[in-house]
Amino acid sequence: MPDFNAFFEHHSTPMWMLSVDQGEILAANRAAEEFYGFEPLTGMNINQINMLTPKQIEDELQRAAKTERNHLYFRHRLANNDIKVMGVYTSRFIVDGREVLISSLYDTSDFESSAERHYIERVEEQVDLQTQQIQASKQRTLWLAMGATLLQFCVIAILVIILQRLRRSQQDNRRLINELSFRNRELERLSHVMAHHFQEPSRRLVSFAQQLSQQLAQKQRHHLSQKSAHSVTEEDDKEMQMAVDFIESQAKKLKELVNDIQRYLSLDLQPKLETVEPDCLIDAVCHSTPELAELRRKGAIEIPQRLPSVSADARQLKMIFHALLQNAWLYRAPERSLKVRITARTMAGRVQFRVEDNGSGILPEYREQVMEIFTRLVPSSKQYPGTGMGLALVVRALRNIEGHIAIEEGISGGTAIIFDLPLAR
Repeated sequence: MPDFNAFFEHHSTPMWMLSVDQGEILAANRAAEEFYGFEPLTGMNINQINMLTPKQIEDELQRAAKTERNHLYFRHRLANNDIKVMGVYTSRFIVDGREVLISSLYDTSDFESSAERHYIERVEEQVDLQTQQIQASKQRTLWLAMGATLLQFCVIAILVIILQRLRRSQQDNRRLINELSFRNRELERLSHVMAHHFQEPSRRLVSFAQQLSQQLAQKQRHHLSQKSAHSVTEEDDKEMQMAVDFIESQAKKLKELVNDIQRYLSLDLQPKLETVEPDCLIDAVCHSTPELAELRRKGAIEIPQRLPSVSADARQLKMIFHALLQNAWLYRAPERSLKVRITARTMAGRVQFRVEDNGSGILPEYREQVMEIFTRLVPSSKQYPGTGMGLALVVRALRNIEGHIAIEEGISGGTAIIFDLPLAR
């Protein structure tokens, strides 16, 4: 930087050079140091001398740098704390790439009595500007406060509406729970009635038909022993035997139907969830049914890997596997030995089971239909007994635990039943 101190020494008027960006006094002459009483004056910041606020000083420096104003008035504090109203003539220069202001200063009290008035006007102008800014800030704060208050009222209103809806929802839930409790009690009562009042007539029909059958057999033996049986009597006995057999078969069918309806209604009750080991449960199912026990003994029911534990009602799950294995045995293909494979895989907190066989299979167009109640694809007979409720019971039990069921093609064109259960925790 050039030696501006040497340049300033040629002038008896106080002079200095300020940086525009920081307000630092970069150079000052001897007259300036003697007037202000600071030694050295160089290196001080204008904020230490000028009575304006730092923001006001920065604004004035920027205006002077833009040549908006080159004759200014300021209150300056001297080293002895005296206050002087100083007139400042300033010009903008670029020195070593830095923007600076070179100022010539004079004490206005030595030259013109109106300087104080000019300074006061300037200060009042700054005060007015600051007042406007404060008012604008207050206005913005007021608008923000009003906006915040309005937003708060809106939030409160929304919360009130939500609370009202929650109360209504809770009331609706209570009504629904009460209604469900009432329906469950009705179902329990209906199940009780099915178990006792409906079963009793069918039981008596079966018992009475068996008694008639025994009496008829005794009568036929008596006729044969007396060798006095007439052909007409024999024909009457045959017709009577046919009637008795029909009554007995229909009574048994009614009993089976009532049993299945009772089981279907009982599935509407809340299931008792517990951790169940499917492998052990399947062994129990096979052990309780002779034909399934024989298949398991021969290895026709295959479980390649251990099945994962599930969360389910053990009684209902036992019914599910019994129905599926019993269907596999009933609808086996006559031309080949029955084979059943049970596998499982875990996915998203659930266990998907696949029970597939190599039986006669189910055509795709009937796979949805067979899962409805009282649906049979073949007539009921000694070879294919049942009421058409097997898969409907499975579907109803799975719905209680949000399970799904589907039918696909199994081994060699057989049937594959896929369903899922919650994985045990």
